[in-house]
Amino acid sequence: MDMPEAAMSKILKDSLGRTIDYLRISVTDRCSLRCIYCMPEVPGSPPAFLPEEELLTTEEWLAFARAAAMAGIRKIRLTGGEPLMRRDLPEMVRSISALPQVEQVVMTTNGVGLARNIDKLKAAGLSGVNVSLDSLDSGCYRQIAGSDRMEEALEGIRACLALGLPVKINCVPVRGINDSQWIPLAALAKEWPVQVRFIEMMPIGGGKAFPPVENSRIRELLEQEFGPMTPAPAGKRQGPAQVWKVHGFAGSVGFISAVSCGCCSTCNRIRATADGKIKLCLHHPANGDVRGLLRMGKGPEEICRWLQALVLEKPGDGARTDESRPMWKIGG
Repeated sequence: MDMPEAAMSKILKDSLGRTIDYLRISVTDRCSLRCIYCMPEVPGSPPAFLPEEELLTTEEWLAFARAAAMAGIRKIRLTGGEPLMRRDLPEMVRSISALPQVEQVVMTTNGVGLARNIDKLKAAGLSGVNVSLDSLDSGCYRQIAGSDRMEEALEGIRACLALGLPVKINCVPVRGINDSQWIPLAALAKEWPVQVRFIEMMPIGGGKAFPPVENSRIRELLEQEFGPMTPAPAGKRQGPAQVWKVHGFAGSVGFISAVSCGCCSTCNRIRATADGKIKLCLHHPANGDVRGLLRMGKGPEEICRWLQALVLEKPGDGARTDESRPMWKIGG
């Protein structure tokens, strides 16, 4: 007899004793931008998006989310591609946030279309938003993202703040391109109660073309401009970000230094790609295929047990990258 969901809710641990409670779901591989380090524009060679039938349906994602929550997942992030390109996103948020074990449903977006959708998403249960924003200069923004949608992203951030939603702004430093933007972006946290985060370039896909800028260098520049930083209290499921307070700032500044410092020892996350492949580590190939199980008719209890066993294979070191696919095929 199948066990009730409440009875199956437990702590999910890997073979190294790390608690795995954070799942990132790439709900689509489509995106409205063409960022040079993720989905660079190649003349005459458009992105090879997955056929519709290879993407998980809303019902399949919800079945997997239920199984993951039963296994021990407590935070779910919806990513892409660009998640706002799915018309059923509010329905997904509502159903996932209704799972009794899930404490947070958050989203990472480029901000295009965010302002006109955030009311529905918050009402559905969305509890936080990360907005990718690599520049406050329209020309620089266009050079990185392929088109100038910067004002739409800023409008989306303002709309989230007006609703009281926690906002994080993600900047990927690109050497020689957005160097002049790091201080202006950090200054957003002076005026707004946001966390501006600098994420070192990952050597995956288009990111291999750009040597990473070490976050220690950016922190040095910011302290020269704004004064000393002090560590902020760690938030629940803060992940790899080191967060700092600056005197006079309404918000905070964070650094994710996965390349220069590594964060494998405290990694608490797994990923699901848009076609249902499970990645236990960003830097390693996929370890399992939940789409296949779902289309074989496996139920949440069986997938829960499968996931519990699969997580034991999570690598202890992601420093060596075996992943050959670009970020947009993996999920941000």
